[in-house]
Amino acid sequence: MSVERADFGAFFAAVRGGHRPFRWQERLLDHILRTGRWPDQLVAPTGAGKTSVIDVHVFAVALMASGHPVRVPRRLALVVDRRALVDDQHEHATSIARQLAEARDGRTVLARTAEALDTLRVGRKDRAAGPLSTALLRGGAPPSREWLDDPVGCAVLCATPDMWGSRLLLSGYGSRAQAWPREAGLLAYDTVAVVDEAHLSQQLVTTARRVAELATVVEEPLGVPVLQVVETTATPRADAGVAVGVEPDDLAVDEALRQRLTTPKPVTLLPLASWPIPHSGPARKAGVMALADEAVRLRKAYDRTVGCFVNTVAVAAAVAGELRARGLATELICGRLRPYDVRRLRPPTSKLLSIAGDPKVDVLVSTQSLEVGVDLDLAAAVTELAPGGAIAQRAGRVNRLGQRTAEVTVVVPAADLPTGAQSGPYQRDDLAAALTWLEQRQSADAAGLAPWALREPRPPAPALRRDLLQRLELAQAWHLARTSDDLAAAQDDLDLWLSDNLDEPDHEIGLVVRRALPADESDAVRLIEKLPPRKHEVFPVSIRQAAMIRARLKPGSVLVRPGGDAPRPLTDDDRLRPGDQLVIDDTNELFTAGVLDPDGNQRVDDVLDLLDEPGPGDVVLRIEPDSAAHRRFLDAVAATTELTEPNPAEPDPVEIARLLRVHREGLTPLPMVVAAAGLLDRTAEERAEAEVIPYWQESDDGKPELFRLIVVDLRKASADAELRQTWTPHRRTVTLSRHSEAVAVRAGTVAGRLGLAVELVEALRLAGLHHDDGKADDRFQHLLRAGSAPGELLAKSRARHTRTLRRREAANLPTGWRHEQLSVVLAWPTLSALDERWRELAARLIGTSHGHGRPGFPHTSGHLVDNADKVAATLYDEGLWDELIERTHARWGVWGCAYLEALLRAADGQVSAEGS
Repeated sequence: MSVERADFGAFFAAVRGGHRPFRWQERLLDHILRTGRWPDQLVAPTGAGKTSVIDVHVFAVALMASGHPVRVPRRLALVVDRRALVDDQHEHATSIARQLAEARDGRTVLARTAEALDTLRVGRKDRAAGPLSTALLRGGAPPSREWLDDPVGCAVLCATPDMWGSRLLLSGYGSRAQAWPREAGLLAYDTVAVVDEAHLSQQLVTTARRVAELATVVEEPLGVPVLQVVETTATPRADAGVAVGVEPDDLAVDEALRQRLTTPKPVTLLPLASWPIPHSGPARKAGVMALADEAVRLRKAYDRTVGCFVNTVAVAAAVAGELRARGLATELICGRLRPYDVRRLRPPTSKLLSIAGDPKVDVLVSTQSLEVGVDLDLAAAVTELAPGGAIAQRAGRVNRLGQRTAEVTVVVPAADLPTGAQSGPYQRDDLAAALTWLEQRQSADAAGLAPWALREPRPPAPALRRDLLQRLELAQAWHLARTSDDLAAAQDDLDLWLSDNLDEPDHEIGLVVRRALPADESDAVRLIEKLPPRKHEVFPVSIRQAAMIRARLKPGSVLVRPGGDAPRPLTDDDRLRPGDQLVIDDTNELFTAGVLDPDGNQRVDDVLDLLDEPGPGDVVLRIEPDSAAHRRFLDAVAATTELTEPNPAEPDPVEIARLLRVHREGLTPLPMVVAAAGLLDRTAEERAEAEVIPYWQESDDGKPELFRLIVVDLRKASADAELRQTWTPHRRTVTLSRHSEAVAVRAGTVAGRLGLAVELVEALRLAGLHHDDGKADDRFQHLLRAGSAPGELLAKSRARHTRTLRRREAANLPTGWRHEQLSVVLAWPTLSALDERWRELAARLIGTSHGHGRPGFPHTSGHLVDNADKVAATLYDEGLWDELIERTHARWGVWGCAYLEALLRAADGQVSAEGS
């Protein structure tokens, strides 16, 4: 079964609750299918439905899979500097992915689309994974990694500028250095990036287009589409390339679109002597009272939920507190909330953050978090003065469908703004320009802040907070490609190519609150290692704000560096990096009304147990404290595993699984058990591939009590790219010959599906065949066998205690010894039959097959092999390897080489996860 162009309307309606596409969305699809390229500009005012680029992308790729002759990018990256919008876009993408995965009737358009997308993928097709991959890449959330293992499938990535841009520049925040080339290669090829609010990310757009240029100007192009970059804008620029979007004639045809864009939104300016609202004192109270008074007036006038947008978290919390004190049902949303806290305001729990709205809520108070993208339909709004673009976006949350009258009140200064005045992140010049523009809108245009009326004159763009935009040069790209070197300082320099504001770049870390975090640092670290932060429990925090929060933290916090090694205690010497996560005890008082606040003095609850959407492979079982089921369960556990005291002998996972099976029914609230899905239904032998960790806390009488029991399925380690190099969770033995042959076949298949030249396909196949040759080393085999008898050469170990795999000293291997470095030496005679360029490419792919060797390895030939070897000496003592890296960069480019490495590593990852 396949899909045709005529099916787009039905597909769009199926994933959009019956709504048909607008004409501009149809034109966008036709432009892509006609040219194979996305436009340079996407012209869509607020409310026009820009998130539909996800729908267009998925269907265009399905058409390509169905035989449409024009090749389109397989990956879509949506990039915007708003956490709430990133999450909203990711939610829509995952909704489409879920609908496609659940489509069963082959006659429906969804089922046919899913089947078409499935034909793109290679290897074992996991129905649970679905035909569409999605990824979330933003600060404060554990980064998605699964998309790296499927370079041929359709994917949607939702990201903030720093998280996406750092990955494009081979320096991904929150990722291991070994993953940087994979991420950069897949983002630079077969990807389209749609940068929303591009006027706020000018440097990012400049850098991304420069990367695309550098990927094109190489000696030997790959024949794969290079990165395409799309700016979204409300008004096209003649100097910015091809534009597709809403046109005036569309309003005469699309009635719903006309209502959204042209229904008047009168604007009223409310002068306030105490604006900008200060941090404290009577003037602060006066500002908070004025905002609350106007919100109350609007609520009475419209008898529906109204919005109150402010510029700082402190003012938001104060206004929300004042409104609640007056008896109004008030919800507060800002960027420092956990996804769990926001999720309770979304369907099915609540309809507040949806077009339908929640009639039980009187006022929604927010910072700039909800300015963009979120489908709110507020009756009216009051907002603090902000830059013109921010005001336009806030107004876009009012009367979103254009089905009634509405108004927007803007609190402005009663006198001229003083020199140096600032409100939250906004500067005086931008605020003054916005005020002048708003005065014109109020007096000259009855349409007020209606989106269509804001095309001319456009809202004033914020001033660039840097002297000039930086151009990435080839030499700098080659420097960034040295991913095996310690380039921590280079990561600090990424703002030069990514940020519009060099004074205060807005990077983020995540903060996680856990109940009863063990006082002993080693116990706390072990706990977090086994039960790392989950997306729903992470507070996003900017790094500059984290400095204030960090000074108030109680001892015992744990630092989690997603791209680094194991968690560790936070020390005074630790410098926080974008993407880091801090796990703190729930006794820390850093909050105000549930909002993270450096000046706060309240606590918040641990919400790990309130896992609404378990992660891949998780099932949540809860036991009501002091219930009969609770007592039976703990009695049985204690009798069987001696869990009567802390730090007992390790419980038997088979027996624990049996007990969980007995008490699986009727278990609710706490303590919680996190186990692997299906663990309870496996055989005893399979259940033994688990680790059980008791989590204790001190009870009221000072005695230890079991708070949580964590059952960790070691099979999930197959998702760890570093660990699966040497370990398999599968029961069968993985021999070196079988694994190498499987990777070779898969690498060739992947390359063939992508349409690479025959020579490139063969280079990848040979690299797959020889990438693990170095594992034949006796010392490495001793490591893999973990004490078992010698036999056929192994590619993976089945030792249960995976930590021993990293203790290489037991096998007499030098620290940092890499088997793929030896693989190049052993494969070199076979590769010598090839033409020089293909020999060097295949050798490079072998040596970099796990992200190392870029450009060098830590060992000379003497450490690599026991006996003198001329090939090893030439490669690693005389500099041939470094020359080879440079020549391959010259031929295929920095990002071209990274892309080819990503294909090989994806093939290796796929077959490893499948047990080969």
